[in-house]
Amino acid sequence: MSHTVVIGGGICGLAAGSSLAAQGEQVTVLEAQHFLGGLATTLRGKTGAGFDFGPHAYHARNQRVLDLFKEIASDGFPARKKNVSIKFRGKYYKYPLEALDIAKSMSPIIAARAFLDYFWESVRRKVRPKPLVSAEDWVIQAMGRTLYGMFFGPYTAKVWGMPPSQLAASFAQHRIPHISLMQVVVSSLRKGYAKRTGTEHRYAPLVIELFYPPKGAGLISQRMAERIRAASPNNRVCTSTLVTGIDVDGDRVTGVRYRTVPATDRGGQLCMLASGTEGTVDPFAGQRGPEERLGCDRIVNTAPLPALIELLGAAASAEAKAAARYLRFRALTIVGLRVKRTGALPAQSIYFQDKTFNRLSETRNYGGSEICAADETILLCDITCDVNDAIWNADADELGRICARELEQEGFMKLSELAESVVLRSTFGYPVYMVGYERAIDTLMTELMRFPGLVTGGRQGLYKYVDMDIASEMGLAMADFFASGRSKRDAIGTIPYEDRVFA
Repeated sequence: MSHTVVIGGGICGLAAGSSLAAQGEQVTVLEAQHFLGGLATTLRGKTGAGFDFGPHAYHARNQRVLDLFKEIASDGFPARKKNVSIKFRGKYYKYPLEALDIAKSMSPIIAARAFLDYFWESVRRKVRPKPLVSAEDWVIQAMGRTLYGMFFGPYTAKVWGMPPSQLAASFAQHRIPHISLMQVVVSSLRKGYAKRTGTEHRYAPLVIELFYPPKGAGLISQRMAERIRAASPNNRVCTSTLVTGIDVDGDRVTGVRYRTVPATDRGGQLCMLASGTEGTVDPFAGQRGPEERLGCDRIVNTAPLPALIELLGAAASAEAKAAARYLRFRALTIVGLRVKRTGALPAQSIYFQDKTFNRLSETRNYGGSEICAADETILLCDITCDVNDAIWNADADELGRICARELEQEGFMKLSELAESVVLRSTFGYPVYMVGYERAIDTLMTELMRFPGLVTGGRQGLYKYVDMDIASEMGLAMADFFASGRSKRDAIGTIPYEDRVFA
């Protein structure tokens, strides 16, 4: 029987581990945090109220994944129609923006300019096509310069901390694929499931229906871990265990080294997700236990891809190490507010261009009926930031007051109703698709093909901006690969990076 070590106890790693455990394989999961789930977690505040890492409702176009979620949460996994809004030009609209809403927000002159821009781009790309290098190129070609300047350009710069001209064209292709103003118009005229076109990108599908466990999104991860433990007394799921190195003999993995580390909660900071290799911040510094070693035959990695290369040490080539240094993540701070009212928002989530936060969500509106007391509600404010900037270093009370004041201005709550503020942080919230990142990825994909017993997947582990359903699918795919007995060359050697679910 093989022994597989899973690095990272997020939903991707737990999906892989639970699938392998169900097949009778020995599985050990090593998670640096004092909790499981990674970004798909629910952490408890001082009164027991639950705070998610943003609005992590479940959905899946892959029926196998959706069936798995439903089976795991069979005692409560209600579906709700998606209801997401955006504040655009001073008014609230459905999100994604639809053609009629866009038109209503503009003066007739600007609306005419927007549509003329679009038709000009449609003609130009047929008569004089040009290479699409940046996200700016991609969206201007698809939507026209007017709409780009009104919405996509400013919002993208706010979220990612850089102008779209510095983001790769594949960023837009990855998250908003096949977009065109004409498709937006056609979609606007459809209802419900009819909006689906069949041409949506698998990593950013049009979602109509969402599922959410009443006790919180983290329930799925907890129960996956329970399945791993229950499958065999030899299986272990370890928290507060930071992997510090991977041992390799030639190209064969033989074990991992690790240290026990303290929890990263600090008062109102419920956690700080970090790989331990960031350099600019180390929440585990000074309190690590002695290094220990665990032998294994195979490794499933879900830690950030640059961290994986560092963990390989001398086994990784100089080219791979240089490529890994090119990749970067956008940090994420979630401000959770426990508010003394039964409901606050007219939608599940609302996107903003002009607030401290990018997105605001209310867990109860997703189905989190047991997430807090009946006379309270939980609001989550997503803020993208950089490690060690003002947002990152601000304490929970300070950020809570800032967000609450902005919500009071919108009429969603009163400052006097704020009962608790918490923050959840991650150094690796979102992979940043910078112009030229594809070259670094190609180098790393080639490097990882050398190690037959090592696979990597997930949002961080494969450096792909995916949601929980695709991350779970990636975990299942890695387990399927090990169970198949095929070589990596046979299994994924001819599949381009864009279509891979693991490497």
